[in-house]
Amino acid sequence: MVKKIKETKATCKACGHASFYGKLDAFENANNAMGNLGKSMMCCGGCLPAILIPNKKVVDFNKCPKCGSKAIKKETITHEV
Repeated sequence: MVKKIKETKATCKACGHASFYGKLDAFENANNAMGNLGKSMMCCGGCLPAILIPNKKVVDFNKCPKCGSKAIKKETITHEV
């Protein structure tokens, strides 16, 4: 049985760095962003203990992780395992 794995390849047009991320990475990133939003909403509501909750890391997949350029070319890659 051949299993196919899809991921996104992001290549920076400025420095040539290639990075890869999958559906799970994108889901975790969105989940972290929503958690940070919830924390912000609690702080705005006056919940003082919310200040002690650490922010979760959110990655911008539309930006090169090496040089920070937004000149990114994305393509979907399928691997057969």
